[in-house]
Amino acid sequence: MHDRRRFPLPGAVLCTEDSRPRPARAEPGDDRWTIGWCWLYCRRADVPVIWIGPAAFNGMHAPMHACERCLSELEYLIWHRATG
Repeated sequence: MHDRRRFPLPGAVLCTEDSRPRPARAEPGDDRWTIGWCWLYCRRADVPVIWIGPAAFNGMHAPMHACERCLSELEYLIWHRATG
């Protein structure tokens, strides 16, 4: 069994805190963002969201979008899980 504190999540890239890429932010004119429904934690509608990948469950697929606030929370969870 792997010690999860020593091994990053599959596909994760570990960076020092000061060199990590900035999380996606809803900047004016950034066409990656659209107004829609956040599929992550807050589930708010009519907020700026960005596509974060496909979601699949029980043979169904959908594009998954997240707002800036939920992306920050997801980044926090991934960072702390990967660095243990």
